[in-house]
Amino acid sequence: MSEYQRYEFMTIDQPLTRAQLDEVENLSSHIEANSTSAFIEYNWGDFKHNPIKVLHKYFDGFLYWANWGSPRFALRFPHGVLPDDLLHDYRCGKNVTFTRHEDYDILHFNFEELEAPDEWIEYDLAGLISIREELINGDLRSLYIGWLASQPLLDEDSYDDSEEDEWDEEDEWDEEDEKEDNSNQQEEPDQQEPRKAAEVPPNFKKLTAAQTTLANLLQVPLEILAAAAVHSRDVSKTGASDDFAAWIDLLPQERQKDYLLRLAHNEPGLHLRLTEELRTLGQPDTQGSTSANAEIPYATLLAESKEIRARHERAKREKLERERHQRLRNIQEHQSDYWLQVDQAAQSKNAARYDEAVRILRDLREAARYFDQSDEFQQRFRKWLLPYLQLRRPGLMQRLRANGFPISES
Repeated sequence: MSEYQRYEFMTIDQPLTRAQLDEVENLSSHIEANSTSAFIEYNWGDFKHNPIKVLHKYFDGFLYWANWGSPRFALRFPHGVLPDDLLHDYRCGKNVTFTRHEDYDILHFNFEELEAPDEWIEYDLAGLISIREELINGDLRSLYIGWLASQPLLDEDSYDDSEEDEWDEEDEWDEEDEKEDNSNQQEEPDQQEPRKAAEVPPNFKKLTAAQTTLANLLQVPLEILAAAAVHSRDVSKTGASDDFAAWIDLLPQERQKDYLLRLAHNEPGLHLRLTEELRTLGQPDTQGSTSANAEIPYATLLAESKEIRARHERAKREKLERERHQRLRNIQEHQSDYWLQVDQAAQSKNAARYDEAVRILRDLREAARYFDQSDEFQQRFRKWLLPYLQLRRPGLMQRLRANGFPISES
C-alpha cells in the first residue's frame, strides 16, 4: 500500500440529527456515517474539508493518521466546561492548542511533523475518546503527554503564525458555514512561548488505557514516561463517589429552575456544566487544596530517561546472561544425553538431521568453552568423529567444517 489515510469522528453528548447526518454523508463519497460516528479511508486522494471545522460543527472527537505518520487528535467541549487557561502549564506551540468559541471549545493535538514508526500500528478513536471525560474531571495527564511529545519537535518552524484550524489551502467549506464559524470564534489558540518545563500531574505512574494509547500515537518513549513518573505524586480520590442527590439541595432554586429550562431546550453539554457546579458546591475543600506538583525541565527528564534506558538495557543483558548460564550448565551437566542425540542425528543420513547434529555439537562446544573444558570437548569430539570418517559422510563433514570443527581425514 503506497498511501493510506484514515479520518474518524465520533459524537458523545448527543447523536446527529437526520439533517446533520445527511450533511455529513455528503462530505465525501468515501464516508461511512451513522448518527454517532463517521469513518473515512483513502488509499488515493484526500478529504476536501477541514476536519477541525467538521468536528466543531457535528462531532465531539476526531482522529487522523496516515501510513507516513502525521497523527492528529482533537476533542470538542461545550464552551466553558474546561478552564480558559487549560494549557497554561503545558504550552506546546502549535502541537497542542485550545481554541475557544462561543458554542464549543476545541482541544487539538496536532503532530503533522511526526513520521510513522517502523512498525505498522492501527489506532481508532474509541481507544482515545475517554480522554475527553478525563479532562472534564480534571485529569490533565493527557495534556502532559502532549507536552512531552512536543518537546523533540520544538524549533523555530514549530511556532509560526498559522491558524490552529488550517488544514489545506483549498479547504472546501460552505461560505455560510465559514461566516458562522468566524462569528462564534472568541479567541485565537494560545501561541505563547512554549514551556521548557512543566508540572508532572498526579498519578502519572499508572496511566489509563486511553492515555497509554495517546502516548503510543504521539511516540513518547517509554523511558521518558518512566522518568516523568518518578516525579509524580500518588493522589487518591476523596470519597468513593459523587453524592449528587445531596449536592442538588445546595443548588439555589433559581439555578435548579434555570437548569431545567435549559434541559427542556436540549442544550448541548448541559450535564457537564451541572456536574461541574455540583462538585464545586459539594467538594469545596478539594478545589485547589492539593500540594504543588513538581515542575521538571524536559532536559532533566531526557537525561534521566537515558539513565533509565541504560539500566533497562543492563538488566536485560544480565537476564540474558543468567539464562545463557543456566542453559549451558544444563548442557554441561547432561553431556551424555546430548552426545547421544548427536549420534542419533548423525546416523540418519538425512540433511536435516545432519543440521541438528551440528547444532547440538555447537551447544556442547559453547558449554565447554564457558566452563573452561575445551580440551575435554576436543578429545571427545575426535573420538566421536572417527567412525564417521570411515563411513565417509560428505554432507556431515561439509557441515562440520563450515561450523569450525577441525576435520582431519589422515
